[in-house]
Amino acid sequence: MGITDTQSFTLVIRDLFFDTLTKKEPFFASYHARKTRMVSIQPEQLPFLGVYLVDENMTPDGDANAGEVRFVHNARIGFSVMIANNDQDAAEQQIDAAYWRIMNRLWTDQYIMNLLDTTNPTDGSQNPDNTRIESIQRGVRRHVFGNTAQSNQTPIAEMQYEVTVLYRTYWPPNVTDDLNEIVVTTHVKDNALEIIRKYDFTQTRRKSNGG
Repeated sequence: MGITDTQSFTLVIRDLFFDTLTKKEPFFASYHARKTRMVSIQPEQLPFLGVYLVDENMTPDGDANAGEVRFVHNARIGFSVMIANNDQDAAEQQIDAAYWRIMNRLWTDQYIMNLLDTTNPTDGSQNPDNTRIESIQRGVRRHVFGNTAQSNQTPIAEMQYEVTVLYRTYWPPNVTDDLNEIVVTTHVKDNALEIIRKYDFTQTRRKSNGG
């Protein structure tokens, strides 16, 4: 039983990005990190890295009324980098460096972004359940600076970066009463001869998977 038996591919991808940046990227070693915005960020938690699920849009893969349910998923994953610095220019350089590190670490990774097989032969690691990303459809970056006046004692600079991750899933019908065998009995009129034919059918099902 793999993680995608209980969790969506989108959450797996979000966690993959988070784990890569927090566990395999020295740039963010000193950062506090979170996966949700449930709790407000406090000044003592800066510098801060957040990797969030923003939203997910699903459209039909092909004609919606032909065949099994098939989706093209466009999932938005958001990255937030927050730092405290009184120098505006230095603060912007810091958050820009964080943005550039995210770009260079994730999108150039030959295993994370492998459309066929994400297994790293060196250590045997792979994207959980070999979850594959088909493409990065869109990216949007913005810089947000906190108000250093009355309402905000700590001068904060934040880099907000959102990417749209594309992958596909297929949802064949869950048929529990499969037709496995047909038995045909033939009687010849006025004859005791009886012919019995059995036809066995093997049905295979494929698991839906991203990519």
